[in-house]
Amino acid sequence: MLRGGRVFILLGVILAVAAVLLGILALSRSGREAAETPAPQQARVPVVVAARDIPANTVITAEDIQITEVPQEEVAPGTVQRADQVIGLVASGPLVKGQRLLMANLIAPSLGNVIQPGKRAVALPVDRVSALGGLIQPNDVIDIVYSVRITLTRVVPSEPLEVVDATQGFARQEDLQLPPYGQPPAGPTYPFPGEPGSRFIVTDDAGGNPVAKLVLQNIRVLQVIAGSQTVTPGTAGAAAQEAGEATPTPAPEAAGQVGTPLPQVDLLIIEVDPQQAEMITFMLDQEARYQVVLRSRADSEPATTAGVTYDRLVSQYGLPVPTTVRLPGGPQ
Repeated sequence: MLRGGRVFILLGVILAVAAVLLGILALSRSGREAAETPAPQQARVPVVVAARDIPANTVITAEDIQITEVPQEEVAPGTVQRADQVIGLVASGPLVKGQRLLMANLIAPSLGNVIQPGKRAVALPVDRVSALGGLIQPNDVIDIVYSVRITLTRVVPSEPLEVVDATQGFARQEDLQLPPYGQPPAGPTYPFPGEPGSRFIVTDDAGGNPVAKLVLQNIRVLQVIAGSQTVTPGTAGAAAQEAGEATPTPAPEAAGQVGTPLPQVDLLIIEVDPQQAEMITFMLDQEARYQVVLRSRADSEPATTAGVTYDRLVSQYGLPVPTTVRLPGGPQ
């Protein structure tokens, strides 16, 4: 009986040792599996940071920013994550290189942010023809042709002599003798108005001779205001046509509906230097006509023109001039 009990005790010890060995083996296998399984990576997302120091009130460009990736849990609310969210906006305060951009640090640009140093912004009223039917857009470059009527008003007589009387103005001397008709005058003469050496006053009344001249060149358009709508790049087509403000011709009227007429006067907000601003102010003050001429953005070469008058139309462009008509004489 005692011998059989020892056998049972020995079997129990063997089973216990086996259980311990199996436990150790299971733990080592699970440890190896855990070591072989990589830990899950943290999610990373793109953010926009300053590529250089950016002063306050600077319009953000593509050169001012760069994209980097950071863990998602480190991204604060309102952080800019795409370049198109920030390009064209203005930094409300100074930004340092590497700083993450927040939408709270950015504001929409005003007109003063886009004017180049030393330049001025001037509003130029234009009609549908001068505005090319509403096709002019911001950042286009224009020239301006000034058109006016000029009258040469003579202030001294073209008789042989100029006699000055301090109290009576211009008066004849008692011994002044005019030459017979058809003969040249004796002594000095004075040229006709407008000729070299003549004395005259230039006026721009409605009855004068028309003159046109290209006076301003390479003028950048900052904004276009068609009626009450501000035109942005790319909206001069379908989007503007839907608004009914910047199209060259009104959309066909639907049956039974009255169309909205297009505004007669638009505004071009243009960038000029102070001297050009004085010229535009003078044109507007004189209520003269002017034509806006659109030029290529890649063309900044100044054009040299001589202007146009009736005289140049005849001499340079071959404008025909009617000849005199002589009717037969004789008793009526």
